[in-house]
This record gives sequence, structure tokens and C-alpha cells, in this order.
Amino acid sequence: MTDTMNAAMMVAPNEPLEFRKVPVPVPGPGQILVKIEACGLCHTDLHFWLGEHEIPRQLPAVLGHEGVGRVVKLGQGVTQWKEGQRVGVGYVYGTCGNCDQCLTGYETHCAHVQCTGVNAEGCFAEYAVLREDWATAIPDDLDVAEAAPLLCAGVAAYSAVRKAALEPGELAVIFGAGGLGTYAIQLAKCCGARVAVVDVSDEKLSHAKKIGADYAIRADRNACEEIRNLGGADASLNFAPVAASWRQMIESAGARGRLILVSLPNQQLTFDAAEVIESGLRVMGSADGTRQELRQLMGLAAEGQVRSVVERVPFAEINIAFQRLAAGDVNGRLVLDMR
Repeated sequence: MTDTMNAAMMVAPNEPLEFRKVPVPVPGPGQILVKIEACGLCHTDLHFWLGEHEIPRQLPAVLGHEGVGRVVKLGQGVTQWKEGQRVGVGYVYGTCGNCDQCLTGYETHCAHVQCTGVNAEGCFAEYAVLREDWATAIPDDLDVAEAAPLLCAGVAAYSAVRKAALEPGELAVIFGAGGLGTYAIQLAKCCGARVAVVDVSDEKLSHAKKIGADYAIRADRNACEEIRNLGGADASLNFAPVAASWRQMIESAGARGRLILVSLPNQQLTFDAAEVIESGLRVMGSADGTRQELRQLMGLAAEGQVRSVVERVPFAEINIAFQRLAAGDVNGRLVLDMR
């Protein structure tokens, strides 16, 4: 192993990432060093790259938090992993482990949460360091490119579907048929729900039908009426970063419907209190999933019940990939080939 590595570094918002030779990080106590083989591109990376969110550390910085690779070095005291094991690097770098949220299974809501690529260097590099207790085992028979997006996009969709508490035969409406939406379709079908997908893209709606959606609905063509004709949404999950989806979720919800917000529109969302009160609606936010949810999801993926729709992109073309992601020119998830 060499002493230096290639890293694609963010030097300023809205500027191309720069490839630089930097020292390979050294794992400290309780940490492991991972040789990255693949890394997904996430919209959270895009928000930071565009300057919509501020990185709480000095630039230049390495983004990326959907990394898969092999353990190549152990820090002092590491007992859970061995060199050569395949692991995943997710969005959460670590939490305090002692607060009420951490101790009751809601660790991703820890007030002291730290995130990969945000508070700590990420995976847009040949090597990355992570805490041993926040690494995720990746089955060897799961393709690295398909495994990578599960570490953030996949588990975010999985956690949202779990919060929806779907029962067999209920109607789940997925707003947005992009990367997270494709996971949510498959996961909602695993629950036995009927699944309707709402989007403005005929191509994405056609793909949604191919992977199991029962109904494909154009967002700009009487979507609320179509959903109400199906009995109203028992659960609506929003993966479309536009405020218009919020109004459609409210207006198409059935009595006591669950509204799960995952995506981050730039506009403020509004509603009349009566709309929520009289129908008994429940509104929940959902961000990243927990370590246990990630382990469960990897099990489903290993069994073939959940598949990733990915496009592999050479690491050298990361800036082109970011531009495509910003333009919405993506079906499924873009994954960098780091090998």
C-alpha cells in the first residue's frame, strides 16, 4: 500500500472537484482503514457541492458517504473486523451512544451525530477511515456497485417505509420515481401494499411499473383525483424535492393517512390546520436509517428482494456525474467505480 492516494476534493461551492494526491489516512484507536471500490453519488453530496448546505469544516474536503470496500488496516483495539473483509461506509460516521435517542433505537436523531463527508473525510478517495462500530458488513455475493447506494439512499427509503407501517392491501403512494423512490416501491411491495407512483417523467413511471408499481400517475394530470379514485392514500412517501408534492399528499390522503417526508424542497410547506385535524393525518419526517435497519436491508438485498438500479461511472468522471445529478439526468443511482 502506498503512502498517498487520489482524492476528489471540494475546494469551493459550485466549483469542479479537484483531484489531488493526499496522504492515506491512518486509522486511530477503534477505527478501520478501507480501500474504496465503489461509491454512490447522493443528493446530500449535491446539496453541499452546490453550496445549499455549508460544510462544518475547512475546505478542501472529501465528500461521499456511500462507499464499499475492503478493510486493509486495523486501528488499535479493533476487534469486530479483520483485514480483507468487505464493509460499507454510510452517512452516519458516529453518535454519542449515550443520549436518550441513542439508547432507545433512534440513534440517527442524536444531537451529536457526525456524518461521513461532512464532519469527517468521505469516500470520494481511494481510502477512507471509519469507526469500527459504524461499519456495515457487505455480503461478498452482492455486487459492489449495487451495494453502495443501499448505504444511504436505500436505507433512507427503508426507514421511511418502516415508519409508514404499511399493512397488506393498503395503498402506498410514492411521490418521485428517482433513486429513493425505486427502493421504496420494492420495499412497499414487500409489505404487501398496493403501490402507486407519482412523477412527471413517463420514462421513470414506465420503469416504476417494471419493478412492481401497480399504478403509474402523472403528477401534472389530475394526480389527486386518480389517487382518491383508488380509495385515497393510506401512506404517502415524498421523495420529490418540490413543494407541489406536499399539496398533493395532503389532498389525496385517506382518513388517518400517514405522510412521510424524506426529500428536502427549497420552499416552505404550508397547510390549513383543518386539513390535518379533520382527517386525522399523521405527518412524520424521516432521514437516514439506523445500523439495524441497514443490516436488515442488506439481508433483503442479499436475498434478491431489493435490487439497486445503478449506472457505473469512472471515478475520473465525477464532475460530469455531479452535473448530471444536478440536471436530473439520472435513472436510478450513479455509482463511481473506484477500482
